[in-house]
Amino acid sequence: MFLNELNKDEAMCFLNLVSTFAKVDNKFAEEEKRLLADYKEELGITDEEMKFIEFNDIISLLKKSSYRARSIIYFELVGVALVDGEYEVEEIDFLEKVSSEFDVSRSKKIAIANYFYNFTDVYKFATVDAENNIELLREQAESILN
Repeated sequence: MFLNELNKDEAMCFLNLVSTFAKVDNKFAEEEKRLLADYKEELGITDEEMKFIEFNDIISLLKKSSYRARSIIYFELVGVALVDGEYEVEEIDFLEKVSSEFDVSRSKKIAIANYFYNFTDVYKFATVDAENNIELLREQAESILN
């Protein structure tokens, strides 16, 4: 939703982080594979451009980024955690480690988790006013990230 705000280095780090995160529970679900492909497309990064970055290097590089960029990345990682319908202990531990490194407050972590639970409810709720629902979700996400 906000990935277009990341610069190319942040985008590359984000994709590596998503790839690492998706495998942390020793499962690389089809939903996670599709999501990673969607992220690459959204960020305009091809498979040929992808370069592997170690987790510690990712964290070091992203610590130099703005708080907003780190919040966007954490926000998207929570979405990845929930995309396969399961929230494994390994995923929780990974998110805790990232949130600690990125200085994401407890209240922001709760707000992000609640957002995704609400997102699921709103997204599944079919109405003729779907555009307004999507805009409402975008506004809610924006308020969390600020």
